[in-house]
Amino acid sequence: MKCEESVWYSDRINRRMRVKVYGHYGPAFIAFPCQEKQKEDFSNSEMIDSLSHLLKGGKMKLYCIESNDDDSVFTTDLDTMRAAYKLEMYHQFVIHEIVPFVLSNQGECKDIYLIGTRMGASHAANTFFRKPELFAGFIALSGNYDISTYFGKYFDNNIYKNSPIHYLANMDEDDPKIDVYNSKKMIVVLGQAIFEDEIMKSNHRLSDIASKKHISIDFNFWDENSIQEWYRWKYQMPYFINKVL
Repeated sequence: MKCEESVWYSDRINRRMRVKVYGHYGPAFIAFPCQEKQKEDFSNSEMIDSLSHLLKGGKMKLYCIESNDDDSVFTTDLDTMRAAYKLEMYHQFVIHEIVPFVLSNQGECKDIYLIGTRMGASHAANTFFRKPELFAGFIALSGNYDISTYFGKYFDNNIYKNSPIHYLANMDEDDPKIDVYNSKKMIVVLGQAIFEDEIMKSNHRLSDIASKKHISIDFNFWDENSIQEWYRWKYQMPYFINKVL
């Protein structure tokens, strides 16, 4: 399987950021890492092995990117305003650095999907909802779509802009973005184990908002015994990628 790595310094993130690219042809899938992890996340979790038949068969190209979660949602810095700003800078990094890199690497196949698990799912959904015109869709496994839960009582515009259940709830029902959303493929998956209470709340809230705004997201809620970890995600992701393909 073809595998390449690119590295550049991002002024937005203030560090060197790396992208690992798997595959030789097919629609692009930008993979956001899970919970402070980095570009090796998918390979360390055996996700690459699970997707190998699609990658080797030219059905998809996978772009495993890095995050700055350690500086934003999971920072130990007490400056929550700075952390929220860093979260917004990550969104800008993806839109203005990762997307152009992917497009320049793709050749004739320009469709881009966004995928991720846990925090990666949150980033994937948020990136799509903010700039749906750039993407063909997203697949989000076990994400939290209420980003304010990571910032305690602090709330500002940077948190609002990156928290889908907040800005989607305030979207007008005739907002032209809704038609753009509904022309794309959107999949949200959640296992409803009891310890995932906060995540469950945000997923069901997102489902309620989508219903009210007539946003046609494909929600897949599993039963209460379905704990969502890599041993499940590595089987779920190829299944849902095949659905969008």
